[in-house]
Amino acid sequence: MKILTNFMNAPDELEVSRHTIELLKAESWHEFKRQLRCVDMVVINCGDALLYRTARHFLINPWAKKPLIAVDLVLRRPDTVRHRVTAAVKRVLLGQVTHFIHYFKDWSGYERHFGVAQSRSSYVPFKVNNRHLRDIAGALTEEYVFTMGRSLRDYDTFIRAIGRLPYPAAIPQFSFDDFEGKGANFPWNAGNIPANLKVLPDAGGRHDLIRNLARAKVVVIPTHSASLCASGLSTYLDAMYLEKCVVISEGPGASDLLTNEAILVPPHNEGALAEAIQRAWEDDQLRRTTAAAGRAYAESLGVEADLLQRVFAQSLAAVGVR
Repeated sequence: MKILTNFMNAPDELEVSRHTIELLKAESWHEFKRQLRCVDMVVINCGDALLYRTARHFLINPWAKKPLIAVDLVLRRPDTVRHRVTAAVKRVLLGQVTHFIHYFKDWSGYERHFGVAQSRSSYVPFKVNNRHLRDIAGALTEEYVFTMGRSLRDYDTFIRAIGRLPYPAAIPQFSFDDFEGKGANFPWNAGNIPANLKVLPDAGGRHDLIRNLARAKVVVIPTHSASLCASGLSTYLDAMYLEKCVVISEGPGASDLLTNEAILVPPHNEGALAEAIQRAWEDDQLRRTTAAAGRAYAESLGVEADLLQRVFAQSLAAVGVR
């Protein structure tokens, strides 16, 4: 079986569920379109534009249609008139997708807003992106409450919660960047943040992430209730792998996957968030137990090769190949 995909780090050939699959890889629509006719299936990882172009091609040319699998498609709640119009168009295009593979289990928002039926969805566990970070993080100190990220982050609630607490806290410098298109909420500037909130040098690179994350005592992932998917998943797995205690907002990718591996709080509730941070900071047993459970969970997810096996096994199963 030949599969066209944009998993560029995948091998050219993969043994999955007793089947040998040949992977043809491309990132641009031009390269995708050129190879479509000679493959049996298409698996697109993220790559929203590529997915929609492929779906549009199949809609216009139904005779050319192949099974199309969408992996880790990020969709957001349509909360404006323009977004609702866009969502209606996406709903039509997503009708061309055979199956959706998610890294979270709560698909209700995808079904409600975009017509992605539960029967066309399945869950596979993600993995830690930076498994090498324990090797280069140095001593795992505990200096501050830390948050970071761009996608659908609720910095406003975090900063208000930190302003109610006496503990040192930190955010990366890139938090002040323009988050246009990312859905993050940051109505602050360097001059009006609380005195206990430090801005750390960080250009958004991997080494900055590791350095700043390694020095955290508590890691907070505050996300918007508008999130329909696993916002912050990669960040909290990195933190867990470093055996940090994670506090995270309830929602898809968090409360549908985690129990004792993190401390869950309602989104947009600064009082509940402040209380959770206080408990994690002051209760050594709670913090260490939560961090240990998180570390075990992150470790259990395996590496990139394990994720590829899960994704392509589920892709085959979605079209009846077992």
